[in-house]
Amino acid sequence: MNPSPQSSYHVLYVDDEDKALHYFRQMFEDEFVIHTANNAADGYRILEAYGSQIGVLLTDQRMPGESGVELMDRARKLHPNLVRILVTAFTDYQTAVRAVNEGRAYRYLHKPLDPEQLATVLRQGMEYYHTLQERENLLTQNAEHIRSTLMADRVAGMGIMAEGLNHHLRNALTVVRAFIDLAPMKLMEEIEGRPPRDPNFWVETQHQAQAQIERIQTLLNHLAHASHSRKLVREDTIDLSVLLEEMLGTYLAHFQERNIRVEFDISPDLPPLLVHGERFRQLWRLILIEEITHLQTGDRVLIRATREKDPTGQDQAVMVLSDNGAWGAQDRAANLFDPFFTRSRKPDDFGVNMMACYVTLHLHGGSIEAKRLEPQGLELTMRLPLDPTQSTQEADDFFLRATQHEQRWQKREELAA
Repeated sequence: MNPSPQSSYHVLYVDDEDKALHYFRQMFEDEFVIHTANNAADGYRILEAYGSQIGVLLTDQRMPGESGVELMDRARKLHPNLVRILVTAFTDYQTAVRAVNEGRAYRYLHKPLDPEQLATVLRQGMEYYHTLQERENLLTQNAEHIRSTLMADRVAGMGIMAEGLNHHLRNALTVVRAFIDLAPMKLMEEIEGRPPRDPNFWVETQHQAQAQIERIQTLLNHLAHASHSRKLVREDTIDLSVLLEEMLGTYLAHFQERNIRVEFDISPDLPPLLVHGERFRQLWRLILIEEITHLQTGDRVLIRATREKDPTGQDQAVMVLSDNGAWGAQDRAANLFDPFFTRSRKPDDFGVNMMACYVTLHLHGGSIEAKRLEPQGLELTMRLPLDPTQSTQEADDFFLRATQHEQRWQKREELAA
């Protein structure tokens, strides 16, 4: 039995000579996971199947069908970090040099291959691939860190703003509403009971003014709710299947009116969830309202939920909503949770519902991610630890940053006062 390979990444060797593939596997299978193919088409299928698990591609230049350089060009588009090494005969020297100079190949080697040189190049190539992958992972982590920090800052700022607006505007809106409600009666007193010359004007204007006041008060309520950043107590037991059926029943007429098909696929292994009942119900209300607001006639929604383990072995509920709704050409999934961003661009869409969902999941100890599907559609992935005492690292970081930023915002307010 061979010992386990030392590298976690794989090597693919493509050559039309079966003996060369056989000897290559014998030499390196103790050190690397080896894949082989005797033509470029089969090699490319292996690259598609294993993706970033393959760190080094070694390919002969001259083969029936597609050449080694052509395979490397396709492989570079599929997986840019892949380390590509071209094997050539001396007669193909210029082709090899050009491939390296143009960035198609990391190195080139001449046939017949020298085992010691080949081993050195493979190890160097794999080390280089490790470095590229680590750098990419670090950049991704930093991007997530920055995004989470910005979101926490926005939520904290929105919370302070919502409190300020509530304090300063509600009294003013109460006075304005009282005036609008009393205006018809006072008008009748002024004209001594005679009907006004244009009663429709007064009725329509009053209704429009009342509607706009309701809109402002609703926006204030949504802002306050969305920016709530106090960790939630999870002590209510909810069956997700039952909850979703209940939520769908509430909005069924809206979905049916527009012929939007909604389907559920809830794993029987998923246990009842311990949540903050009010906020968790509100989460799904806001998500369904977002779908109703954004989707067009004939669109569809699928909600799936399973029980899975996270990388640390912790049990979590993974809830995924996908739809086939259209996006604006410049819209990005990362903007979905930004305050006042809307996919629908409709005037009655405040653009704070998805921010509220983001906050709610994180304050439950979970996380939520958005992905734009191609050619169109949205995929929301929500993760919630089944143990209410546990939380994802994203949730801990978000709560800490939200608290810190809220304190900073409050200090700014105090200094400004």
